Amino acid sequence: MLKQTTLLAALLATPLAVMATEEQGPWSGAAELGTIFTSGNTETQSVNGNFNVKHDGAVWDSGLKLQALTSKEDGTTSKEKYSGLVQFDRNYTEHSYLAIVAQQERARFSGYTYQSTISAGYGYRIINEDNMELDAEIGPGYRRDKLEASDEIQEEAIGRLALNFHWTIREGVKFVELFSAESGDSNTVYKSETGLQSQINGSLATKLTYKVKYVEEVPADKENTDSEFGVTLVYSF
Repeated sequence: MLKQTTLLAALLATPLAVMATEEQGPWSGAAELGTIFTSGNTETQSVNGNFNVKHDGAVWDSGLKLQALTSKEDGTTSKEKYSGLVQFDRNYTEHSYLAIVAQQERARFSGYTYQSTISAGYGYRIINEDNMELDAEIGPGYRRDKLEASDEIQEEAIGRLALNFHWTIREGVKFVELFSAESGDSNTVYKSETGLQSQINGSLATKLTYKVKYVEEVPADKENTDSEFGVTLVYSF
């Protein structure tokens, strides 16, 4: 455990130290919030929140993504999930970069106390236009999961593949598709996020998002596929 912790600290500390010496670059981000309340035969309450921030530097780009989802049915919690992702990109050319990604998810009823990964790999900007971007990332990594029932720790080396697609269809309308696959000897996890954002006015927009997570090997009595559909109000800055 000490070895993995030291490796994680070293990977994250290096880009942070370099970024501190760079000139201040542009910051951008968005905060999202969606709620659903129903009453009648069944009473449900759902809250979906997301926060994203990105910094583009002279050499290093960095990003932070936080997500939270809670849902109650007839006063009983039916779903609760929190996740965080931090990414540092070390740019070499207009198209090539080093991608360092660390993420963790804590989801009740998934059978895991947490699922976490860290990876460092090669990134290539296949499309880098004003209205369209497509990035591909591939490289080795490390996964550490904790089973909820037994507190057993599962660890293994993984290979990570990710595709990030952003398309401004027209002014005020954006389409996003994010896909990742993290594969090891014991388990493989696939994630997909599809989003369509439409501007209302100024910094406000509405967003439709569909997320799918597929885990090949799951604890007993748990489903392999977890999906979410959300409608949120977005404030961009």
